[in-house]
Amino acid sequence: MKMGIERVLKEKFGEAVKDIRQIYDEETRETTVEAVNNHLGILRPTIKNYEGSVEVLSVEGGECLVKYVGPESIGSGIKAAIKDKFPDILNVTFSA
Repeated sequence: MKMGIERVLKEKFGEAVKDIRQIYDEETRETTVEAVNNHLGILRPTIKNYEGSVEVLSVEGGECLVKYVGPESIGSGIKAAIKDKFPDILNVTFSA
């Protein structure tokens, strides 16, 4: 998964990307709309640069509904970031 995210970031930002590091949060988090929205905070500046936005609408029964506007490639990174941090989320769906 890391390689896929790294590839997308390098495609979009080229040589500006020097290193990709995964940061492990030892804190156990409950999977809530607020927790997932907070986790996506790191991606929001990039999404905003592409005149996009992201907001988690619901998290229930392994399903995460996200309102996302922006490039498809960054959308793939959003899905991966959510599933990686919250393994109990099995499916991420974008709404219009």
